[in-house]
Amino acid sequence: MTSPTVCVTVDFDGHAIWLQWDPTLSPAKMGRADFAGTVGLPRMLDLFAAEDVPATIYVPGHTVEVFPEVCRRALAEGHEIGHHGYLHKDHTSLDIEAERREFVRGLDAYDRILGLRPRGFRAPGGDLSANSIPLALEHGLSYDASGTAHDYLPYYARVGDAWIPDGPLALGDLVDVVEIPLLGSMIDVPQMEFLVRPPMPGLHAYDKILKMWCDELDWMCEFQPDGVLSLVLHPTTIPRGARLRVLRDFLRHAKAKGARFLRHGEVADTFRATHPLS
Repeated sequence: MTSPTVCVTVDFDGHAIWLQWDPTLSPAKMGRADFAGTVGLPRMLDLFAAEDVPATIYVPGHTVEVFPEVCRRALAEGHEIGHHGYLHKDHTSLDIEAERREFVRGLDAYDRILGLRPRGFRAPGGDLSANSIPLALEHGLSYDASGTAHDYLPYYARVGDAWIPDGPLALGDLVDVVEIPLLGSMIDVPQMEFLVRPPMPGLHAYDKILKMWCDELDWMCEFQPDGVLSLVLHPTTIPRGARLRVLRDFLRHAKAKGARFLRHGEVADTFRATHPLS
């Protein structure tokens, strides 16, 4: 019997994301980022240790520079650090050279401060530009965790799609970057936060959120037992107060279903070994 795979992923955006949304340095916005680095992520790491669950943590280079110690702690405890840009800029708004600068500046921060080269990438905001996968290839990354072409199964990324006026889309070529799907219903922020800008009318009941996450896993176990389900969590959000119980209870539900917990790099390695790119 195939064991379901669950990946616990964290987008530790820090101050970078708020600097994009409100560059006035609002103390309220900066406080959210302070919480993430000094309270939120440490609480999450404590829970991961207690439940013996590995995570993949996507961190902008700017956030690594501001909160190096908690990033080092995550690495020391066996978690994977993934590339998440430098200033959490929307890569679809950048030309190729500006996106390359963001990409390289992030890589430089990981190397200088953590002594590592991330193996994978998640686009800030989850949206790739036409240049994002070529940049990942250019810099030797193995996988991307922004894909939406499947809900549970990894697949190879495609580059070079072209729009033909008044005609069909000309599909590009598959390349050796594994896409690990991102499922919108498994993201904590839209469910748990109330934000005016960008609009996120969350603050849903915790039992509703837990049921939704468990339902997604149960469906995968029944209909796609070889699938991969990724949680997308934020240290500004899920570790505030009783919300953390939602995560704890979901992890325990996944264990009861026989799930194995893998880092994204391990998922990419397994997929590549069993589905070689021809």
